[in-house]
Amino acid sequence: MRCLRLLPMILLLIGVFSPPSGAATKFTAQDRTDIRRIEAYLNNFKSLRSNFIQVSSDQYSEGVIYIERPNKLRLKYTNPSHIQVYSSGFWLTYIDKELEAIWHVPIRSTAASLFVRENIKLSGDVFLQRVNREPGVISIVLRQTENQSSGSLELIFTDNPLMLRKWNILDGDGIATSVTLLSAEFDITIPSSTFSFEETEYEYQSD
Repeated sequence: MRCLRLLPMILLLIGVFSPPSGAATKFTAQDRTDIRRIEAYLNNFKSLRSNFIQVSSDQYSEGVIYIERPNKLRLKYTNPSHIQVYSSGFWLTYIDKELEAIWHVPIRSTAASLFVRENIKLSGDVFLQRVNREPGVISIVLRQTENQSSGSLELIFTDNPLMLRKWNILDGDGIATSVTLLSAEFDITIPSSTFSFEETEYEYQSD
């Protein structure tokens, strides 16, 4: 579909996860402690502003990401500057300024929903597959519980103190996308205008 061909720059938002096959994951006591720490950390910050670098296959992009929980998100791409992404409720909105076109995707169907929901839980509609540790770094790998397409979301944190630094998505087509945060600021005031745009300027696309 035309829409899906135009969306590769925001693969970080539309990754699809699925339940793994086989036996349920067995977590150690240290795993469970770290999972609780990460869940509490994700719930404690209410806003985020950060420069980011995004790499997917041979595509490179960069910009600024804004998150204000619940439900508000903005990707202000500076390269390529004609692509913009907004969410302030039910829909994730993708805008291509060169085409003067707009698409809507339910945000619940995207990986972005994990970051903007009011209460973040690493269980229920997401399946926590594993916890990884390296010196000074901790990461978790998530899959969506009810969707049957393959894929995963990995959240990567520096530790002591715990801070979100990066996420990796492997989508249902095997395409890997990484997003690295640079100079992230948490719990800052973000103007409400950041999350709004004039929809009448664009032609709505259904596919």
